[in-house]
Amino acid sequence: MTVLKGNWRTGLVVLAGLLAAMGLTGCFGKLKEMQGEALKLDTAFHKQMATGDLAGIYNNSDPRYRDAVTREKSDALFSAIARKLGAPLDCKQENTNFNVSTSGTTITSVCETHFAKNATGTEKFTWLKSGDNYKLLGYNINSDDLMER
Repeated sequence: MTVLKGNWRTGLVVLAGLLAAMGLTGCFGKLKEMQGEALKLDTAFHKQMATGDLAGIYNNSDPRYRDAVTREKSDALFSAIARKLGAPLDCKQENTNFNVSTSGTTITSVCETHFAKNATGTEKFTWLKSGDNYKLLGYNINSDDLMER
């Protein structure tokens, strides 16, 4: 390495920079992959909402979701969304994060969503990988239209 010949500190800085760049490239690639996965999950969830598959939403969620929310409360939330906002039409991803730990991989996705009854809302999905599949761990919606109608 001729870089190390002249000034070893400069060489170490260059080497550290290259290693960091290689690591960041991997992180950005993984983030892009997780954004795509989140969009697929959010879109499939929206299809369940649009068809009124409340049982599927609840039964296919992570056990921790079911421990935190009763079936009746989950159904009531999604029924209110359908009644007041309509079916979700699109999901513009605003933010996606992921975390890999010993508990598993979680993806948190925030979407600006347009609904059929000329309404909007900011949805936050949290997905947890269970085996080979992701399951709903948490759902939150912030919508003035939901509150005012």
